[in-house]
Amino acid sequence: RGSPRSIMSLAMLAMPTASGFSPAGVTARPVVHRASTPVMPAVPPTFDEMVASKKRLIDAHAADVDLSLEWLGATLRTKETRKFADIPGADLSVLKTLNLAGDIGFDPLCLAESTTHLLCYREAEVKHGRLAMLGVAGWVGSELLHEPVARLFGAQSMLDLTDGRAPSVLNGGLGQFGGGFWLAAFAVAAILESATVSQQFEGWRSGDKVWKYVPGDYAFDPLDLRSTMADFWVARADVQPKTDGEKMELKANIKANIGTAEIVHGRLAMLAITGFALQEALWHQPVVDQSPIFFATPVYHLLASIVGGIRGMF
Repeated sequence: RGSPRSIMSLAMLAMPTASGFSPAGVTARPVVHRASTPVMPAVPPTFDEMVASKKRLIDAHAADVDLSLEWLGATLRTKETRKFADIPGADLSVLKTLNLAGDIGFDPLCLAESTTHLLCYREAEVKHGRLAMLGVAGWVGSELLHEPVARLFGAQSMLDLTDGRAPSVLNGGLGQFGGGFWLAAFAVAAILESATVSQQFEGWRSGDKVWKYVPGDYAFDPLDLRSTMADFWVARADVQPKTDGEKMELKANIKANIGTAEIVHGRLAMLAITGFALQEALWHQPVVDQSPIFFATPVYHLLASIVGGIRGMF
């Protein structure tokens, strides 16, 4: 038997060239031989050398894996994973075109350092602002109306336990409400959250959808107040729009202003209800009596006296 080199040389010599034999109708291609490239090494590696080479490769790969895992373990603990830009294939078009109502760029602590965080905090701000507005109305309303309503029905006011102050964590009086009330309150909150949580999570990818994600916008306007208010102010504009396009643009601007007004009122309400709680906890006096000029408190006291007098006549 010949050596591998001699066999390869014979095969190369037997191959047809452009001037050699070729089938009928077929033009043979010229074959280019690279004389400088050896076909086989002069001394082939032994089996032990091949095993040693593979072992070095496996050891290097294992060392690379260990180093990568060590780096990931040290990095993921400190890595911010909530940024939407970190998601592979994320659609950032909806994030780059945001124009949030009430956003004046005031963030001295740099809490919303990414657009995604800005959306998350705006969602929370809208919810807390709406709850605060309801809370302020309920806080003041309970302190103003508890006396007239109690006298109207001849019952004892639930605010007597707190000296006329609204029941709260700091004022006390929350134990007067039974378990059914708290169960209903938590049930309503759970229903609202479950009905909107999918939109909050899917909203990040709303760039290719027919709807656009707006934090806090749950399309809940059964009375169509936003459009009604927009039409009201369009009809009373100083400069009436001349075309349908101008009218639509004016309505859109008015609706945007309504959204800004909601944000501003929500922020004021959050500050106000915090002030109510602290004032009453420190001075032990209803806030409507501390600032009666803001709440027309004497009027409600007079109303309570009239209602009580009328009921006493019967």
